[in-house]
Amino acid sequence: MASQWGLQWQQCYVEALLETDVQNLAVRIASAEKAILSRIEDLCVSPDGQEEWQAIEDAMLGLSVLRKEVLKSSIGIKKDQRLDIIKPRMLAS
Repeated sequence: MASQWGLQWQQCYVEALLETDVQNLAVRIASAEKAILSRIEDLCVSPDGQEEWQAIEDAMLGLSVLRKEVLKSSIGIKKDQRLDIIKPRMLAS
């Protein structure tokens, strides 16, 4: 049944889920969200698609979790970089 749905949004979502590079992940998430929103526009004028609506809701929740992880990672990277800058100063004392 999934094959009858908008494959573009599904492909973009899977690519976001499988992305391992934090720098690319934000782009993949944005691309998936854009594809999902485009599909939602199509579904709004369609009388059916209840199962796909549920799949879209699940995908949006998944992307939300990924977005939070990207934020955590970028904060962690900045924190680590700042510590590296502070350490040499401390060693010089």
